[in-house]
Amino acid sequence: MKKKVILPLCVICSVAFLSVMVPNSWGAPTYTVSAAPSTVNLGQNVTITVSWNGGTAGASYSFKITVNKPGGVGSAWQSASRVANSTGGQSVAVTYPNLASAWTLVSGTVNTDFEGTYGVTVDKTAPNPVATGVAMTTFTVKHDISVAITSPSPSVNFYRGNTVTITASLTDVNGQKITSGSALASTPKSTLGLTQTSSPGTYSAQYQIQLGDTLGNWNLTVSGTMPGGNYGSSTIYTTILPAQLIVSSLATFNAQGNPTADFSPGDSLYATFRIAYSSSGFLQQGSFNLQVKDPSGTNLANLLAIFDPNRDLFYDPSGFQISSSDPAGAWELVFPTNSLNDSYGNVGPSSSVTYRFQVRQPTSSSTPAAISPFYFAIAALALGGGLGATVVARQFNKVRTPFDDLFKLTGGAIQAPSAVMISGDSGSGTTTMALQLLHKDLVAGKYCGLLSYDAFPAEIKRRMRDMGWDITPYLENGHLAILDIYSALAGVEGTTIREPTDFTEISIQTTHMIDKSKGPITLLLDSVTPMFNSATTKDCINFLQVIAAKVKNSGGIFMFTATKGSIPEEARLKIESLADGVIELSLVKRAKSLTRFLMVKKISGRQISSIETEFEIVTGKGIVLIKQRLPLGFLAKK
Repeated sequence: MKKKVILPLCVICSVAFLSVMVPNSWGAPTYTVSAAPSTVNLGQNVTITVSWNGGTAGASYSFKITVNKPGGVGSAWQSASRVANSTGGQSVAVTYPNLASAWTLVSGTVNTDFEGTYGVTVDKTAPNPVATGVAMTTFTVKHDISVAITSPSPSVNFYRGNTVTITASLTDVNGQKITSGSALASTPKSTLGLTQTSSPGTYSAQYQIQLGDTLGNWNLTVSGTMPGGNYGSSTIYTTILPAQLIVSSLATFNAQGNPTADFSPGDSLYATFRIAYSSSGFLQQGSFNLQVKDPSGTNLANLLAIFDPNRDLFYDPSGFQISSSDPAGAWELVFPTNSLNDSYGNVGPSSSVTYRFQVRQPTSSSTPAAISPFYFAIAALALGGGLGATVVARQFNKVRTPFDDLFKLTGGAIQAPSAVMISGDSGSGTTTMALQLLHKDLVAGKYCGLLSYDAFPAEIKRRMRDMGWDITPYLENGHLAILDIYSALAGVEGTTIREPTDFTEISIQTTHMIDKSKGPITLLLDSVTPMFNSATTKDCINFLQVIAAKVKNSGGIFMFTATKGSIPEEARLKIESLADGVIELSLVKRAKSLTRFLMVKKISGRQISSIETEFEIVTGKGIVLIKQRLPLGFLAKK
């Protein structure tokens, strides 16, 4: 009986002992496999991780990992081993196709070079028993990359001549920036390669819309590529509009080539002008008609103007001769709206452009109008009283008028867009006049800028304050900006402009000044004299043309001063021909005194008075004009 009890007890103890010594031997291990990323681009790597749990602690596990390409185009396998941890679990990872030599090729190639779904199968090869297909997964390979156009914005209108910045970012299927790719943008006629910027994955380039590019829709497509055969694209829709043709620097000359707006019978009138594009640059080919209208508005002739490359402007070689039968009065040269058209379909002007000139006919003598006895008294005093009385009469005959009377001579206030040259003898007051015109626009609420070649900014502030014009508030509120170029001339270091003839940098700073203004700007350059003393005549003229075009294209007024004799005569004449307005100042020595005079030589589109007018510079007031109460020639100084 005792033997029967002892035998079952021994069996129970043995089973209990084995269950303690061999843990988990009763549960089957579990296996999983994953591929990360689950989607990749052609040529990219995938990490394959095999994990297991519930195995034998401390045992070495080996697996055969097989990757099958889509459509059976290739297969390869690799073995991986690792010792299980104390819980009987662990994981092991391999990379496909990185280190292709570690893979045993069955067929095809070891690479993610085909699009589609790749299958991964895991076989357990150790410890025994061997098991096939313990885990399976897939990953996908695609060619698609993402292209995002960040500039320009969709649905933007561009004008011919505009420069467009094209920028795009490239990312792979997992949103990672592509730093080893390439990008190509479509232009209206061709393609443009984009270069990678300092920002990873960003590609950019600039395209200037050509004057002959097709008008209408521009479907801007950026195509991107990445090594391995990956590609993608994106498209935005923009519109190209024609450039506007702008007439500038319209002026008239006589047969001697002298600028004038007054003509008499027998005189021949010749016209010159330039045609600018609204975006940038000038038209330099073609021929255009310019209408000549008499005071009644009748179109009497058309002047055919052609381009002169030597003078960089259009001119009419035949001219228009004034006859004795032509009516006296204010005549006009007219460009009707959209009468100009270049060979690409760009048209202008957007509104009619007119230029007034005066035709004078000889008049017969007539009975003079009644003159105040006061003036007869002055004349009698001068005639009968000798030299002393003449001096007294001369002073009585003068009347001082405000600065705004200048606009009676110019045919009205100076209108934008225009370029005005103020030239004169040294000390005649060119700077004072220019600063006074600048101050008037500041008071009127306009944005102004000053390119100072002749004085430090502090000196300019002092000069204007002495004339009663405090510019401090305008500097503080941003309505006035001064670009100090004089410091570079004086050798002062650490200034914005390091070289006074660095016209590129000055042009850039001027553009910033124009861009910062919240409206059309009035820009004064005082003075051009140091420029011509330091740089070539050609460079100086080109610089003035560039600045004038920038200001006028923004709808502003460009003024510049010059000292007579400091500029080569040929250059002075060319500058005058390019300017829309010319005001000339002189300093005349008579007896023991110096007298200042001004004369308006031309203002485009205006009927002007070219009478030489005396003026004074008065502290606290600026320029004050002096006129005769009675225009008696014998009272003039000899």
